[in-house]
Amino acid sequence: MRKFVTTIFLLVCTQILPLDFPNFSLGEENAKEEFKRGLTYKNLREYSAAKERFQKAVNLKKDFHLARLELSNNYYLLGEWEEALDELEILATKAKNDLLISNKIETLRLAIAGGVTEKEKIYFKTIEGDSIRGFRFRNPVDITFDEDGNFYVAGFDTSNVIKFNAAGTPISNWRGGITRKLERPVSLVYQNQKIYIADFLRDEVLIFDLNGSFLSSIGGPGKGPGQFRGPSSICFDRAGNLFVADSGNGRIQKFNANGQFVLEISGMGNSKLINPSGITVDANKLYVVDKDKVQVHIFDGDGNTLETISKPEWKKPRNIKILENQIFLTDELTGIWTYSLLNGDWTQLPKFRDKKGVYRVLFRPFAANMDGTGSLYFVDFGKHRIDIFSQKNNLLSNLDLKIESIDTSDFPNIHIYTRVKNRGGKELVGIDRLSFRIFENDNMTPLFSLANKNKVNEKLNLAIIYENSESLKKGKLSLEDGLFPLFRSLHDTDHVAVYRAGKDSQLILRETVSLRDILAKIRDGQPEEKHNFGKASIAALKKLSMEIGPKALVYLVSKEAKEDSFYQYQKSRIVSYAKAHSIPIYVLTTNPNPSYEESWSDITSPTNGKYIYLDGEGEERELYKQFRSHLDYRYILSYKTDTNPELINRYIKIGIGVNHRGVKGRDEGGYFVPEPR
Repeated sequence: MRKFVTTIFLLVCTQILPLDFPNFSLGEENAKEEFKRGLTYKNLREYSAAKERFQKAVNLKKDFHLARLELSNNYYLLGEWEEALDELEILATKAKNDLLISNKIETLRLAIAGGVTEKEKIYFKTIEGDSIRGFRFRNPVDITFDEDGNFYVAGFDTSNVIKFNAAGTPISNWRGGITRKLERPVSLVYQNQKIYIADFLRDEVLIFDLNGSFLSSIGGPGKGPGQFRGPSSICFDRAGNLFVADSGNGRIQKFNANGQFVLEISGMGNSKLINPSGITVDANKLYVVDKDKVQVHIFDGDGNTLETISKPEWKKPRNIKILENQIFLTDELTGIWTYSLLNGDWTQLPKFRDKKGVYRVLFRPFAANMDGTGSLYFVDFGKHRIDIFSQKNNLLSNLDLKIESIDTSDFPNIHIYTRVKNRGGKELVGIDRLSFRIFENDNMTPLFSLANKNKVNEKLNLAIIYENSESLKKGKLSLEDGLFPLFRSLHDTDHVAVYRAGKDSQLILRETVSLRDILAKIRDGQPEEKHNFGKASIAALKKLSMEIGPKALVYLVSKEAKEDSFYQYQKSRIVSYAKAHSIPIYVLTTNPNPSYEESWSDITSPTNGKYIYLDGEGEERELYKQFRSHLDYRYILSYKTDTNPELINRYIKIGIGVNHRGVKGRDEGGYFVPEPR
């Protein structure tokens, strides 16, 4: 049976014959040796050295298609995407109709063009709360997501929380503990490995771990500070402050990250709150839905009214969320309304068709939210269901699965490092082990494990490049004040490498967690007029790409760094290199000129980084937290091979397949049986 399933998988998903390891005639043995060395370097994540060996192998044997595929893979991992595409297109002429090559070409063309720009979302599926045996929920009121892609649905009538994995499979059903049993959960939010739940009947905010164990609570019945009468909605701001809509007391209460009461916001005059039912925070603005007044009030951080919004079409507004520069307002009677923060238009979402072509209507929508892939989730209180919508391209095309390296240092134990992205270039998180398939020499390996994410993300890896200039030297005090919170938070296990960008680039501190050492290097260096950020960036990215765990590339600059600082390697190459390994790029500056930010946006924005002015009181206080949030989402698949260890230097072909939410992806790689140690 196993052989039959394997054969079917290969027939349906692959046409790999032209990419098999070839036979070598006299005079071609050197091509084999160069390929072997290249593969060894690649699996050690030495991508530059691997590229050179694969180039030699292809030059020695023009029809060595497997070497050309690996050459393309290494070009991609080095940010040389145009070169990678050239090699794939050569392969496409030799291995016609090969699905692997076709998928790689399509994916790479999209990446070079900037990724998927289409924002259209289509119906994906519905989760019916009444139809899941053992995980039933009725009258769902809210939904939230953790960083692993799991989502949590609060059922008001069933007084529970159902946890689903990223594929939408229920995995646990919470009702609270003996001392803190859920009675009427009405709002929930994920924050720092915890789930916060507003319980309307208990007049409390209950805090649980991700396994559903009760940890602590905030509040209790009453009118005083820190007490509630029917808490109806909760949210966090970027600083970790908790906001609670206290509907019965007609106010919003703010708590700090330690759960201590800070501030009460109740509004004045026309913005006086009566029955706040939904809240969200965006860009230091607090948005409050008042169900009785049928209005949205916007407050600043101190509780001052900035604006009041109302529409005659609204009847019973319930909740509010800001997603992808759009306000989503749920009205229990008239449906879901959106407002673009870019062009200022209100739109009512229309009816939608399910996969059978039947029009479906949101009967009593309570909340909306979005997961890390950009899929929208609408919570329908009246129909006891969750309707999910995803980007059209992500549902109709293959996943981008790539094998980065194969570790054989612990042979016969094999460890395969992979990434899985959608067509928008977003890494997919929360894919479970059962969604993967591993084939070794075309035989499926049924027993393998998936590395624990927490172990992979234990240490932070930073590469800091500083501009060797007189201006940065003069800004030493700003650097010290701005970077002190970051270095105070670093652990001994974290790694920071420091590069100096002058006329040339130089690695001056291979590993440090000392701000004093970095400032001393800046102080004692001889300033230069040119700053080779390009060369320093490639060296830093090369080192970061070999590390495991959260990572970031950080520039320390003043006003002297110019566009021509990337004269040896262009910004586009650096961005591609960083995106291939999901490395964000941050620019920290001592220059107070706001217009300077735009000149760096083409390198920070596409890599999910940021431009931050070091003024001692801004975002730099949260730098460590921001860097740590860029988790290493690679999937590390491990298994014990049946390959005879005596077959030293024998090439072993590896195939990886994944099926997530009905969309498939695959890649191929390989290794040579190592000599015994």
